[in-house]
Amino acid sequence: MLHAAFSRQAAALALLALATSALSGCFVFVDDDDDDVIVVEEPVYVNSVPEIDAGDSWWQCDWSDQREDYWFEFQAHVDDFDGPRDVQYVDATVFLADDPDYMVDTFALLYESDSIWGGIVWEAESNLYCGEAIDVLIEAWDSHGDKAELLIRY
Repeated sequence: MLHAAFSRQAAALALLALATSALSGCFVFVDDDDDDVIVVEEPVYVNSVPEIDAGDSWWQCDWSDQREDYWFEFQAHVDDFDGPRDVQYVDATVFLADDPDYMVDTFALLYESDSIWGGIVWEAESNLYCGEAIDVLIEAWDSHGDKAELLIRY
């Protein structure tokens, strides 16, 4: 009995599918007019070279009573119109004053905040001598390999 009811329902569904198969449910219109082609322009990318602000970049040397050693502090204000995260590396290289061929030491500066890079180095842990006339070259590189330089003379 169950088998006969199932075969009647299957036959009814098959007839319904056959009857409606010739009907179309949607119409598609093709517009051959090419005058309204939308052109999407690619954004123009311009890479900016980092800039070191001489007014906010400096170095100093002073004595620490607690550590009983001299310390050197370096600071560089590095701007980049591509954003501060585009600046990848900043360092300070120390030369004897007026002698760019005699490098005393070099140090990587750390990003502090607001485009400021800095670092402190102890005299005992470096080749520096507080009181010696030195020039400091600050260099900054961005993610595209562009470089900026600032020489702070003694």
